[in-house]
Amino acid sequence: MTQKNINPLHKIYGTLKSTASKAAGKIAGNKTELTMRFYKEGFLWYADVNGWPGPKNMLLMVDGADVFLDHLSSKGEEITLDLSLDPKAGCEVLNYIHPHPAGDGAYYMANMNGCEHKLWLCGVTEFVFGYMPEEVWYKK
Repeated sequence: MTQKNINPLHKIYGTLKSTASKAAGKIAGNKTELTMRFYKEGFLWYADVNGWPGPKNMLLMVDGADVFLDHLSSKGEEITLDLSLDPKAGCEVLNYIHPHPAGDGAYYMANMNGCEHKLWLCGVTEFVFGYMPEEVWYKK
């Protein structure tokens, strides 16, 4: 999907969501390190984001992030990850690839069993970190 293929309303929505997430995060206090829980309801993964002021459906993990969490959790129902914007010993890394075409977050690359896996982190990431970081370090 490219910016040219994006419906203008999706672009406006993505930009507004991203901007609102960033602003709300500044009020709540952005983090550079945290522990975050992810859980499954039915077949859907959600991020458990402390202080998130928006609707729960904006915390859905989709577009590759769900597959990533299935992998990390060994197809479980819940996983807790230590996250950091700074490199940490014993951690794996998500590397920024490019922004989402609608302006809602960005795509990242992860290593899954020696293969590269592309996943989307939506603008809620800006609520947590204040921006879309170049790297997100993680450990189970």
